[in-house]
Amino acid sequence: MQPLLSSAEPRSRRPWWLSTNWLPSLKAARVLWRDYAHLASVKSQRAVDASGNPLPWYTYPAIEYLRQLDFSDKTVFEYGSGMSTIFWAGKAKRVVSVEDDEQWCGTLRNLLPANAELIYEPDLANFPGVIASRGEFDVIVVDGPARGRTRLKCCHAAFPHLREGGLVILDNSDWLPESAKCLREYGLLEVDMTGFAPICGHVQTTSLFFHRAFAVPPASGRQPVPGQGARLGDWERPFVAVEGTCIECDGEAYRAVTTDRTVTFGTNGSARSFRLIGYLSGDDTKCVAILDLGRDRVLLARHNPAEHGRSHWSVEQEIEMISGLTWDEFRQFVNKHEYRRYVL
Repeated sequence: MQPLLSSAEPRSRRPWWLSTNWLPSLKAARVLWRDYAHLASVKSQRAVDASGNPLPWYTYPAIEYLRQLDFSDKTVFEYGSGMSTIFWAGKAKRVVSVEDDEQWCGTLRNLLPANAELIYEPDLANFPGVIASRGEFDVIVVDGPARGRTRLKCCHAAFPHLREGGLVILDNSDWLPESAKCLREYGLLEVDMTGFAPICGHVQTTSLFFHRAFAVPPASGRQPVPGQGARLGDWERPFVAVEGTCIECDGEAYRAVTTDRTVTFGTNGSARSFRLIGYLSGDDTKCVAILDLGRDRVLLARHNPAEHGRSHWSVEQEIEMISGLTWDEFRQFVNKHEYRRYVL
């Protein structure tokens, strides 16, 4: 394998200590420390978010996924209690948690709301079977003690009590290969959520095992929800009608059209015609789209003069400029554009 940069090649890259190189890493660290509140969790030794609200001690990717779903009519059983019990009590209809640590039980019991039940069971031989008399659950969390292969025993005990369409959460699954295998062999679909977790300084895995009929709806009507520290954007905005002309092409609608011009280029003994329109984009920005009339396709859309160094130009001026290009200039303009659909 050849090195990416040999000693004989000129080193044109900027020195590593310049801000343009290390700034993204600092931003990433800030997202972890501040937005995910990892630093606060280390200080308090509690799994909490940036507002101090309890979080389960799962990986952040698993937490992000679970937070966006509506579990308000679901029941949860936990092997192992903690901040996760408070978290689930705030999201679910009912939570039952079994714990083997008496001191922790005493501390946690005073923090739980009425819809959370905490069971103390110090005998690990009896620990997995606590679920047997509790009926079926929509979510079963396998956490808590791992000594004596207890989590593997909990997986076996849990599956008969998982309601159709339910979910099993296995924490620290990267350390529990037999437990993960057990749940897969029951026919559940495994999705591994690997990443950082509250308090911890290492990466670990929380695995979600889905019953094949799993269909918990999103809590906000949108899924996925942008995560902590995400760069917000929406490339698929819903169409919102406004007053004015609307033009459709290739299944796409362009609203509030103010300029509509057809240009024809003679090329290689034939003619190519394009329709240039000025319209209002989904984020209410005035843009230019180019429609290929010969192919009945959108050639280019979302062209904004301001993003190309012509902030003082109107859409009408931009269309006038494009209309005056030669065929070669037009092809170059389109083929280099970040929003082109195909190459001319």
